[in-house]
Amino acid sequence: MKVALVLNTRKDESEFEVEYDPPHTIEMIKHGIESGGHDYVFIEADENILETLKQVKPDLVFNRAEGVRGESRESHIPAILEMLGIPYVGANVLSTAVCLNKGWTKKFLSFHNILTPQFNILSSTKQVSKLVFKYPVILKPNEEGSSVGINEDNVVYDRKQLIKKLGAMLQEYKQPILAEQFIQGREFSVGVLDCLGSKPDVLAILEIDFSKFPSEIAGVYGQKAKTIYEGLDHYICPAKIRKDLKRKIEKVSIEICELLEVPDFARIDYRMDEDEQLYFLEINPLPGMDFDPDNQDISFYPFMAMKSGYTYDQLIQRIMDSAAHRYDLKK
Repeated sequence: MKVALVLNTRKDESEFEVEYDPPHTIEMIKHGIESGGHDYVFIEADENILETLKQVKPDLVFNRAEGVRGESRESHIPAILEMLGIPYVGANVLSTAVCLNKGWTKKFLSFHNILTPQFNILSSTKQVSKLVFKYPVILKPNEEGSSVGINEDNVVYDRKQLIKKLGAMLQEYKQPILAEQFIQGREFSVGVLDCLGSKPDVLAILEIDFSKFPSEIAGVYGQKAKTIYEGLDHYICPAKIRKDLKRKIEKVSIEICELLEVPDFARIDYRMDEDEQLYFLEINPLPGMDFDPDNQDISFYPFMAMKSGYTYDQLIQRIMDSAAHRYDLKK
């Protein structure tokens, strides 16, 4: 097959390009595609992509595009691909749009009895009176991923702090802000592979070991924890949890993928309180694929896959096989 890798290339280390893929990751995915015997072509996910796709005519697109702008930016490439009738890896137009919006995702899953922290979506400081749950509260940009806009000072402990921080975030990020009950406890990340297949594979569960971070991180896995203090010794994978808890996390992760119709691959984050109540935080249907040990640039998803016995090439091939099976494509 002719497989096109479509993504946004990371050109700098700014907060707003942290979701884009660096050159090393592009080369890793390219190697994975070619190791499966496929013809590879690279396409930048910019404003010219419609004409480029018409010229290239790929059999399958390995979609990694985060989008250039807009509140539903992750759905732009899937929409174009569907219009052109080109099969692609990953979630569809609706699923990518919903999953990028933290509030809509939580509303949908709450309807299906998936436990999530209490929350409200705030578009102005005047709406703070909506909040009826107890402090502390954590504030997050509602339409961002990769912990953009999140650090330890996003946790607020009273109304005065909330109004001040909310006002600053509304001004900086120009979008609604998710105000969410801050769950004190353990944090897990879960990777699912071939999510909607007959036998989805839940990868080795990862736990963030906050005891390895400086106290200033305050139990918040945000941009500071991911960049300044990044290191593999901060993560426990596989997580040291009981078998029954492991089964519970695996079961709810597969259920979430089914409910949101996220195929092929996904990463889901949870918090668990001292009573072992498991709270859904968010899902990423386009999980990071960085794996550069020399520069300590390693995303959770391939790290969990490696701990599950996959090589990087095997991971890429399994993701493509999942998509090819959905579209009934011949290799």
